[in-house]
Amino acid sequence: MKIQDICYGVLAADLLWVLGALGLAIGLRYAGRDSSIDFVSHFQTYSLMVMAAVVVWTLLYFEMNLDGFKGGWHFPAILSKLIVAVSLLIVILLSLAFLTKHFYSRLVLFYFAIFFPVGLVGVRCLARFLVTSEARNAANHRCVIMGHGPIARELASKITSHPEIPFQVVGFLFPGESEPSNGFASSLGPAFASVKTLQVLELLAKQQVQKLIIAMPQPDSAEVRKLIAECRKAAVQVYLVPPLYDLYLSKVELHEIDGLPLLSLQERIPPVGSSMLKRAMDFGLSLGILLLVSPVLGLAAFVVYIRKGRAFRTEIRCGKDGIPFRMHRLNLERHTTGPEPERYARLFVRWSLTELPQLWNVLRGDMSLVGPRPESPERVKNYSEWQRQRLKVQAGVTGLAQVHGLREQHSSEDKARFDLQYISNWSPFLDLSLILQTVWTVLFRGLSQEPALTQATNIRNGTTEYVAGEVVDVNRS
Repeated sequence: MKIQDICYGVLAADLLWVLGALGLAIGLRYAGRDSSIDFVSHFQTYSLMVMAAVVVWTLLYFEMNLDGFKGGWHFPAILSKLIVAVSLLIVILLSLAFLTKHFYSRLVLFYFAIFFPVGLVGVRCLARFLVTSEARNAANHRCVIMGHGPIARELASKITSHPEIPFQVVGFLFPGESEPSNGFASSLGPAFASVKTLQVLELLAKQQVQKLIIAMPQPDSAEVRKLIAECRKAAVQVYLVPPLYDLYLSKVELHEIDGLPLLSLQERIPPVGSSMLKRAMDFGLSLGILLLVSPVLGLAAFVVYIRKGRAFRTEIRCGKDGIPFRMHRLNLERHTTGPEPERYARLFVRWSLTELPQLWNVLRGDMSLVGPRPESPERVKNYSEWQRQRLKVQAGVTGLAQVHGLREQHSSEDKARFDLQYISNWSPFLDLSLILQTVWTVLFRGLSQEPALTQATNIRNGTTEYVAGEVVDVNRS
């Protein structure tokens, strides 16, 4: 099944569910009143609403990437996007009804607003089940990644989060560094701790691997060229990650001149007025949130003042273009090597009350509600050129990395991967979705004991897993 087919299939199911959700809403509203003929007439009353909903939802679907697979399968993100999209749809339908003087039953609209998102979630869960079932039964999806650096690890992670992609990672190959002779070390099993270049094909055949992805910084060595040629002869599909993969913020287009491939790197230009729109959203939303949480923040500040004699403090952080600013927070240590923090301090940290004063930074224009988390000048000083790309936008109170569980103690490189993905795909709808995801994240973390940080991440079918940055085979005894 092609990715494009999945996308249009989910959209078709969504549009059919517009009719289904409206039918349920009308049926529940007028249940037991009249005959089926009256039900049809009631349904016809909402024909304009149906046509408007189909058009608006189609536009939102492609604008917000609502298929559930774009950006990786992450259920909180899918749910948040759908809630934002359905809310916008209802607002537009109400506005259209007001302008055209079509007065619909409030109960029908209320029931529709409940049934519609529930069905949308069900459609995406069913689509995921179907694509994973197909991938599980397809023997030609097994693949091996050649490489062991950050690109290879990120590629495996992205494949894991995309069940619709026809790849099933079963292991890694990487150049042997301990041998003077040319060869590849392997993670596919103890019998293949080291294999010669010419033995790689034998290894792939034994493991029933049909695809090889080369994700090495310099894939143009003579051994790799020889391996690619042999794989093509053996009908093993070869995929190559371009060496300039780290140019995240460039838009890449593939051109071909008489069989010669050319990669075009174009700077991503944000839409006109996007910065003004983002600033207006930041100011309005942060002011509303600050007014809403001010009683909780005031109580927390009073407790900290009684215990420590000072409620707030500032820390030097680097914002857009690396310019330093003073970031506000409650006067509590988030991470300490001394005695265990008091219970109130652990509670405030767990519920992220320590970060609420940064809403003042947003109002001042030092920060945005959503964006890369600001880091200290000491960390920024050690950024690579690749990591410095995250400084192209305003720092945020929350961001894509944070809703995926990354916090201050995680490496800047891990967070940069999510931050650059956010910068590349920014839209006001994405900001609203991430704010909603932040609410889920804080609620789940606050209501349950925060789990210990685990370093193991399973590859899709459980064949391979990372442990502390290394790769081991789980089938080993």
